[in-house]
Amino acid sequence: MVRKFTYLDEVIRFSIKEILILILIIMFGIGSSNKTISTESLNEMIYISEDVEFGTVIFSTKDWIQPSDENEIVRITSFIANVITKALLKSQKIKENKFDVLVYLENFKIKQINYQFVKYLADILKQLFPEKLRKAVLVDPPSIFIHSYEIIKKFIDKPTRAKMSLISTKENRILYDDVMDD
Repeated sequence: MVRKFTYLDEVIRFSIKEILILILIIMFGIGSSNKTISTESLNEMIYISEDVEFGTVIFSTKDWIQPSDENEIVRITSFIANVITKALLKSQKIKENKFDVLVYLENFKIKQINYQFVKYLADILKQLFPEKLRKAVLVDPPSIFIHSYEIIKKFIDKPTRAKMSLISTKENRILYDDVMDD
């Protein structure tokens, strides 16, 4: 019998700094489908911004399709790692060794998370990119995420919290930014 991971299992297993990464990764485990995600679709959902000089990875959850099997999990994780690597290389052109993440959470649903994917992706990204995230901006997060983050942030150290911002375009305001949270 395969044991399903619970959110509490993940919080206990990860160090405090890794909780931020886990929060970001959970957002990519959305939806459920037996469809195979095409490389073309991945290119439309996960890409590097051309609008800024700094390496910024854009994630759009609008049309996300959940990986359906282990091969899909490995393929999508490899794709994400490749995009992040390209973002780091772009940042290194301006003498930086970090990257930013901008996550658009249109139609985000947390009801069907593929924990196998979340765990695998989190483990790989922790190994490949330790301390490389400069800033993560979540655009239009659902209220359940905002309320969860209000609880979790108390256990995250200030330097890690400073990397996180939540923004609402609907309300035209910043929902959370550690600079404002003092």
